[in-house]
Amino acid sequence: MKEKLKNDSSKSISYNLESLFNPQSVAIIGASSSFGKWGQMVLSNIIGGGFKGKIFPINPKEKVICGLKAYMDINDVPYDVDLAFITTPASTVPEILESCADKGVKGIVLITSGFSETDEAGKELENNIVSICRERNVPFIGPNTMGIISPYSDLFATGTHTRPKKGTVAFVSQSGNLGNQLIYWAEQQGIGISLFVGSGNNAMLNCVDYLEYLEYDEHTKIIILYIESVQEGRKFLETASSLNKKKPVIVLKGGHTKAGAAAAASHTGAMSVETSIMEAGFRQAGILSVKVPSELLDLSAGFSSLPVPKGNRVGIVTLGGGWGVVTSDECNEKGLVLPEIPGNIIKKISTYLPPFWSKRNPVDLVGTRDLEIPIVAVEELLRWEGIDAVISLGIVGRLELVRSLVRSTRRVDPSMSAAFLDKMEEFSLRYEEEYIVSIVDLMEKYEKPVVGVSLTSTTEGTVRPVPGKKYSGVFYQTPETAVNVLSKMVAYWGFIKSI
Repeated sequence: MKEKLKNDSSKSISYNLESLFNPQSVAIIGASSSFGKWGQMVLSNIIGGGFKGKIFPINPKEKVICGLKAYMDINDVPYDVDLAFITTPASTVPEILESCADKGVKGIVLITSGFSETDEAGKELENNIVSICRERNVPFIGPNTMGIISPYSDLFATGTHTRPKKGTVAFVSQSGNLGNQLIYWAEQQGIGISLFVGSGNNAMLNCVDYLEYLEYDEHTKIIILYIESVQEGRKFLETASSLNKKKPVIVLKGGHTKAGAAAAASHTGAMSVETSIMEAGFRQAGILSVKVPSELLDLSAGFSSLPVPKGNRVGIVTLGGGWGVVTSDECNEKGLVLPEIPGNIIKKISTYLPPFWSKRNPVDLVGTRDLEIPIVAVEELLRWEGIDAVISLGIVGRLELVRSLVRSTRRVDPSMSAAFLDKMEEFSLRYEEEYIVSIVDLMEKYEKPVVGVSLTSTTEGTVRPVPGKKYSGVFYQTPETAVNVLSKMVAYWGFIKSI
């Protein structure tokens, strides 16, 4: 059964979520020393992640777990408990919630599954625990959640031991596995996180609650959502629209096909919403909608690291002509404009390149080895008022090719000086580092983004931070990714401009 986006008046209570995301003490109910159990994975992650508050394992059968004293019951803990994680079977949860409320626990992360995502009995049980927690004024995340990550509190409390660095991107994901995958990718690609919430079934707290919290969270600048259902539809759009004026909201909606909707219902008990209604609401609220998980990560890198472009006019600087052609096509299809560059810029760039260079936008560097011209070309375009953003292709990533050449030369030419080869590799590394610093300096000077595309796959990640700078270098693997991110950033600027 499908429902239209509507205002659900059944939930209008707001909760203080500070103790959920910045607790001073935590209890793990169902803590275990058995490897691979939820109680073991979450507890060991919290300890291993360096949480500085008090940690209380709760297990009636064990006295010591992970070197910490274990308690039989939450009410046996002789200290205040801000946040409790529950990993015990679903049938035990109502009684445990009552005990937590008696103890004065301020919030719950309910990892346990077996609720509305299963059957009618599970739905009834879920309604029961919601009633308990509303009556006792104890907010909970979940059930059926993978946990939370709050890097600024050094709280890493998920089943997967991923520990992204502190940053400005908040992830709220109704799918724990998808959320954990994105967090892992973010860690690998150098994208900093302010918060991760596996929202699970959204039984008590939902996206509106998290958005209201994130609006005032000083660490969060970008919000990423994976949702399978929208509760409090009208309020969700109103909240997202208000928040979007200050912080971009980017959404991947699961279950937009018949097969996906059926999967969502069995996954989190989510009700389907008509896709056309949802998309219309997103557009009105200025929400950026994406189709695949990788786009969430790509946009996270761009929005967290680059200035937002103030128009759709793009300059392209490319190491080779083919890349420029492909990127031009992508720009045209995404509504980005490539203006012809004026004569004074052509004249300046011509002093560095052979006479057969293209003398137009894209600026084809014809495979030059001149180390100065890439920066000169990028700055000339940024300086020009007719350009809002620059896409730079192929400068970063040459280091990997130099390293391959050095390895081959070492194997086949024993007469080649090892010291010389070492210097070539060091020089290439230093040049890339200096190029990134220069690009970041130019972005801060002109307040225009430079979106990079790496010549090769690197181990350095997509985001390349520069100490002491508010922007970072961003280098995607493909031109189409760079263009897509830039087009979404332009769309967000259009929403901001229209307010």
